Amino acid sequence: MGNRSRRRAWEISVLADPRLNETDKRVALAVAEMDRRGFVLCERDDDFYFERKDQWQAKLAA
Repeated sequence: MGNRSRRRAWEISVLADPRLNETDKRVALAVAEMDRRGFVLCERDDDFYFERKDQWQAKLAA
């Protein structure tokens, strides 16, 4: 989400969603912020971590 107003509208919709608890909202906002900064959320052996997108894409190509 490159557009600041679109990103803010999405954040407001997440915060207003009654189906999400506070933890879900915080995780969604954190993942979106890390994506904006150039990271992707990865999972390995039930552990989650962020990795730079270019490194992640290189692993997929190998």
